[in-house]
Amino acid sequence: MLAILIWYIIGLVSEQIRSTFIDLTAIDAPSKNEGAVSAYVTSRLEKLGLEVSNDEKGNVLGHSSGVGEPILLNAHLDRVPPGKGHTPVIDGDVIRSDGTTNLGSDDTAGVTIILEALSQLQDRKVIHPPLVIAFTVEEEIGLWGAKALDLSKHQPQSGIVYDNAFEAGTVVSQGAAYVAVDLEIRGKSTHPGKDLNAGVNVIEIFRKAKFLIGETNNGQTRINMGTLNAGVARNSVPDNLTAQIEIRSFLGETKLAQKVDSFQQTFAEAAKSQGGTANFKTNKLAESYKVDPEESLLKAYKEVVEKRGGKFEMKETFIASDTNALRGERGLRVFTVSTGVLNEHSKDETVKLSDMELLTKDLVSLLELLGSKAQ
Repeated sequence: MLAILIWYIIGLVSEQIRSTFIDLTAIDAPSKNEGAVSAYVTSRLEKLGLEVSNDEKGNVLGHSSGVGEPILLNAHLDRVPPGKGHTPVIDGDVIRSDGTTNLGSDDTAGVTIILEALSQLQDRKVIHPPLVIAFTVEEEIGLWGAKALDLSKHQPQSGIVYDNAFEAGTVVSQGAAYVAVDLEIRGKSTHPGKDLNAGVNVIEIFRKAKFLIGETNNGQTRINMGTLNAGVARNSVPDNLTAQIEIRSFLGETKLAQKVDSFQQTFAEAAKSQGGTANFKTNKLAESYKVDPEESLLKAYKEVVEKRGGKFEMKETFIASDTNALRGERGLRVFTVSTGVLNEHSKDETVKLSDMELLTKDLVSLLELLGSKAQ
């Protein structure tokens, strides 16, 4: 009889997680247009008895009282383009995209885990620490929600960010800084059938620039050129070229600044040699960070994972998350727990129900452990 009850409860939890995930993905949530999904999570938090508010940026903040030091739980609400039209397909344990767009599980999975953990805490009447829930906006376009997050009322110093990075449950040990560079090269247009010396071809400038794309610094830095546009017509020497570039790195602030400057200098020198100009707009969107394995919340999370027979793992990542803003910029002792999403931002994106169930269970166990220690 007990075994039947356990399997019934497991099945009920699985159904609740599936239902919440499907509900969330059905709501359009592109960056800067998170209003509908914000309303959904606000309603869920209020039904669970949390004190709910929105800060000036539009982040949804929830608070639940408890014992001991407050714990921050974070996931972001927005999704990469198109950020809408998601139609999940359930294939056994796997939820996948229908192939027309991405799945939106980045970060619907993280939001689902937090909401369902809160529900289980209430259902089981678990004693837990005070909780500060932060569902942030505009993560995908620069971590702007987390950067503007107003935590002054409850002031948590430790917490967990649920987002994609690795296998489900893996903790991010180190996050890279992320610098966005917008490049514009200007030359002089002319007709290619006339005197070529009268023009300055921006593509020739680009060719002469000695820049590196890919990994450098023994794998500590990655440089990617995501877009490249030049010219307006086949029969015109192009006089304008633009490129969107990103530099992700574990280098310290000084060395990273030198790396960015050196990269830009290659284009400036090439442009000058050909009679053109190179202009740059540089924006550091994310600070690097490193997690101390001796932090108390991390050690408690490790205890929970190992107690259930799991393998506790930590890995460094070049993928930015709200942790870069909350820890790297603001010094909070937060760390990212990976949700297990695979092939994120693509039509092949998938996530497992069992992974979300496991992470939900781990979070409930962690908060129960912290609550028992604080009594």
